[in-house]
Amino acid sequence: MPFKFEKTGIDGVLVITPHMFLDERGMYKKHYERRVYAENGIDCIFTESSDLHSKKGVLRGLHYQTAESQAKLVRMISGSVFDVALDLRPDSMTFGRYHAELLTAADNKAIYIPAGFAHGFLSLSDNTIFSYQCSGKYVPAACGGIRWDDPSLDIPWPLEEYGISRVILTEKDMAWPTWEEYTKNCK
Repeated sequence: MPFKFEKTGIDGVLVITPHMFLDERGMYKKHYERRVYAENGIDCIFTESSDLHSKKGVLRGLHYQTAESQAKLVRMISGSVFDVALDLRPDSMTFGRYHAELLTAADNKAIYIPAGFAHGFLSLSDNTIFSYQCSGKYVPAACGGIRWDDPSLDIPWPLEEYGISRVILTEKDMAWPTWEEYTKNCK
């Protein structure tokens, strides 16, 4: 099966199914090929690759960088997450809108998130391993965030559906500003 690139309702955010080959020996998956990605509008250079290990109920985000905003290619190695990309591009027709996607290790999908987005995810299972590649470089002094549970964003985090009674957050993630506070400060 060749790569499959699906557009979402947010310009630039793509859901990607990798190239896969299955036979009696098992499965081969190719998650990234620069030429094929470029032919589908993804022409950034990924400079970092990381894995995050989380238990059920861990929420990371919504994070962004003000300087050297990073594009991301995210996928699951094990477990599942509810993944959210929030458009922070002020000139975008979808500024302030988000794309949410359930990602599981079994579905093999990846999401490409261009530079200019806040990003976060909720781990829906124990032993979740979330893998991502980023363009540019990580600049700790330029990191910011937006409150994950801001009612004005109305993100449908699937807590009840997955039996999550307590979200596990860092103090930093609990203290991010709301969307309204963010937009006041970025003008």
